[in-house]
Amino acid sequence: MILNRNGKQWLSPLYESIRRNGYPNIRIYLVDNLSDDGSIESTLNDHPDVTVIRMPQNLAFAMAYNLAMTHAFADGCEWVIWANNDVLLESGCLEELAQAAQSDPAIGVLGPAFLSWDSDDPNYYMKGKCPDLIPAMQARSSLPVDADWVEGSFLMVSRKIVETVGPLDPCFLIFWEEAEFCRRVRYSGKRVVLVPSARVRHYGGAFSEGRHDAWREWLHSRNYYIYQLIDPGRNFGRNFLTSIHLFAVNIKARIRHSPRNFFLELRAFISVMMRIGIWQRKWRNARLHIPPQALDKRHQGIQPEILFSASREATVAN
Repeated sequence: MILNRNGKQWLSPLYESIRRNGYPNIRIYLVDNLSDDGSIESTLNDHPDVTVIRMPQNLAFAMAYNLAMTHAFADGCEWVIWANNDVLLESGCLEELAQAAQSDPAIGVLGPAFLSWDSDDPNYYMKGKCPDLIPAMQARSSLPVDADWVEGSFLMVSRKIVETVGPLDPCFLIFWEEAEFCRRVRYSGKRVVLVPSARVRHYGGAFSEGRHDAWREWLHSRNYYIYQLIDPGRNFGRNFLTSIHLFAVNIKARIRHSPRNFFLELRAFISVMMRIGIWQRKWRNARLHIPPQALDKRHQGIQPEILFSASREATVAN
């Protein structure tokens, strides 16, 4: 399932890269966050094999994927892939992921090795989070390697895992939502892995292009404090002290390198601490394996619209 918001220019190359993989029994879903750039129209007209799941409003990452997964699982899918619109699949990617998933029933989440958009070099995620995996990536090893989390630009997850640990937590909106999900998967005793022989190119940033940098930085900082506070693997007091220490480190870095963002960091931290009771309840629920709701209170009851191309509708009618 491909998440999209006004990313028409990315879609056709991505669809083609999926088809070139030649993997059987695959369904392609465009999860659209109310685009107005012709994304839906061009998909329905030019790519009749794609089902469009149109959100009633821009629900960003977590809630849009949660609603879309409900439809995909009802459609018979046992595994789904969360994919940004600005990725391209290399040859054999889907087959490598499927074989890895079948190799160990303890695997619940898989991700590929990520290449830079315009070269075969490892991208920022691989260099920053998984540098030890780069030799295996360059050797095209098919052996799954355990990871803390998989970047949400291309993440494969089983229906059983979503039913066990719950959906993405809508409190994150975007940023850190996939890391928190993967942590719940590991906390449940299942594996989160990367498959070096499965390769995907990621441009990076297409979904949030046009958004104000200050908003993105504020949300990224806010969500990381929440991520630290609700870690079920530690007691809440330790999580709280970790967040305080993180804030002190971040404020010092802001003063030294980016003074204009000092108040942005301060606002992010205060906004989290003012709702400390909510995060403590989320931490307790995570410890007890109680999953989050798929939608926040403001969006309860909303439903997406499922759209097919005219040719597919005619085929179904006949």
